[in-house]
Amino acid sequence: MEIDRTIAATIVANIKGVLRHEINLFDTHGTVIASTDAARVGQYHEAAAIAAASRRSIAVDDDHPYQGAKNGINSPVLIDGSVAAVIGVTGERESVESFGDVIVKMTEILLHENIEQTARYNRRILETNLINQLIGAHQDTELIRYLSSALEWDMHARHCIVIGRLVHEGGDVVLLQQKHLQRIGDAIYTADADECCLLLGPSHHIEDTLHALAERFADDGARMGFGVGEPTADLSRLPHCYRHARLALDWQRFTGGEPVIHADRLDYGLLLPSIRPDRMVQFVERVFGGLDEAAIGRHRDTFEAYTRFNGSITHAAQSLFIHKNTMQNHLNAIANDTGYNPRSLRDYAVLDMAFRVHDYLRFTTGGVQHNTAERGTEQGTRRNHENA
Repeated sequence: MEIDRTIAATIVANIKGVLRHEINLFDTHGTVIASTDAARVGQYHEAAAIAAASRRSIAVDDDHPYQGAKNGINSPVLIDGSVAAVIGVTGERESVESFGDVIVKMTEILLHENIEQTARYNRRILETNLINQLIGAHQDTELIRYLSSALEWDMHARHCIVIGRLVHEGGDVVLLQQKHLQRIGDAIYTADADECCLLLGPSHHIEDTLHALAERFADDGARMGFGVGEPTADLSRLPHCYRHARLALDWQRFTGGEPVIHADRLDYGLLLPSIRPDRMVQFVERVFGGLDEAAIGRHRDTFEAYTRFNGSITHAAQSLFIHKNTMQNHLNAIANDTGYNPRSLRDYAVLDMAFRVHDYLRFTTGGVQHNTAERGTEQGTRRNHENA
């Protein structure tokens, strides 16, 4: 195996910090690839070459000189039964020979850590490439087959695509996501910035897996919301499922309620995003034009309490800590200000949609400007027509 020179320099520096001797790391041909004596990098070291070839430690002293070598001990480092490098410590043979086993073990540990880190990184790259292929508009079947094989991912099984969004103050959000996502077996994922995308396999109970994941993020002071697409064994449907998962995630962010929302359970979440923004503005103007945000907020509180208790004036009033007569007055105020009476089933439906659209507009675009003069005239016209 070839050792990255940056990694080699890190290993040498770490060992030097412990032993306080000059440390050299050689490739299997005896070339110095890292050293605490920078001038030696790139030089040939005969003792190291022999150590690699013979798979045994080679000591260098005045009685046993080697080309390019200083006094010391040079020992082969084995990874999975093969010589990966040779590590050497410079000094009088009597004082450094006892360090041979120590520096070998330290080097092996550091190399293993690097190998594992590199393997995890390479797997992340493969998973990212596979997911991008699966959710992209133009899937490359051969590339998907190759990546699936490399990852030992069953491309014929039923999978569910999930998009997660992280809200966290401070820290590396990518590392935080990887910390928890890599604990999910039988899944592939990609994470960047504050979002992640997962493909969960048939061994997962989607609801339990995602709720447990949200709890683990919460333990680290982060809030995670998930949008879940429809499960499918048809890879060609995954781009469609991805779009639905994105829709579900956007609705989860808007409602701020349950951490997990499934696309196939959306109601208003399917309807609102499909309406043109200018039509939403027109609709909100039709109902709330002439009212400022404070007035709309007061009416929303009244309307939500009225809704929560299924039209019970008494219970709604109690939840708002007001008298039931005051609750009646608040409902009348909604009717007077909008022209729609919440106690009329037809008008209730319009108001319910208007509050939702108003809030969705604020969530997606920052709100809507109300035309007070035009709305006042329109309200009067509507009430006069209804009273005629």
